[in-house]
Amino acid sequence: MLRPKRRTALVAAASSFAAVYAVLGLVPLSKLVVGAGFLSASKVVAPIGGMVFGPAVGGLAAVVGDFIDVALGRIVLDAFGIPILAADVAIALTAGLAFSGRRVAAVVVPVAALAVYVLDPVSVLLVAGFPFVWFHSVGFVLLGFALLLEKRGALSRLSPFFIGAVALSSELCGQLVGTLVGQTLQVQVYSLLSPDAWAARTSIVFWLYPPERSVFAALSLLVAYPVLKALSRKAPADPRVS
Repeated sequence: MLRPKRRTALVAAASSFAAVYAVLGLVPLSKLVVGAGFLSASKVVAPIGGMVFGPAVGGLAAVVGDFIDVALGRIVLDAFGIPILAADVAIALTAGLAFSGRRVAAVVVPVAALAVYVLDPVSVLLVAGFPFVWFHSVGFVLLGFALLLEKRGALSRLSPFFIGAVALSSELCGQLVGTLVGQTLQVQVYSLLSPDAWAARTSIVFWLYPPERSVFAALSLLVAYPVLKALSRKAPADPRVS
């Protein structure tokens, strides 16, 4: 159990992160293919929340930040807005698991999302003859490789390769979870889109998500690397940044 002073400091830091997250949530980076919303700069810092605070607190901070944006009118809790929240939690959760040493869980979460996507009857599996999840698969294999090297002591959690692998796989897991929640709500629950319309939307996303998520991960790496380095100097015993 955390000591009172450390618990207070953690709450204060997580609250500050949630506030920054909410502000970045107002900055658009990428337009949604369906709906009036957009993907914001908060996607860049979502993995960092997990890396710094762990899966539970990092995920909660992302949720709090998103709900601030709900109050500000940036996110609407409908069939188009809820997938954004689900994706953000998945991003922070995956990154948090990887940085807290829960290597098996860090791989299981994105792989489970991948399996659910493949089994979902609404999912579009092939676009132009290529698997929709090809880049997700590459990212998750990269994560497993980075975690294996880190476990063997051949790679530091503070290395750019490890941070980048975690950031990319987290962003891809978020994209996959957001897609799953989106197709469930928009096609199966509320019938806002027909399966054919959803397939057309997915065909567009297929060409957009690899460069989009790569840019998000690269920006996340640029921000996370100096932040984690600074935190490691202040608290070298913290297992999340050692």
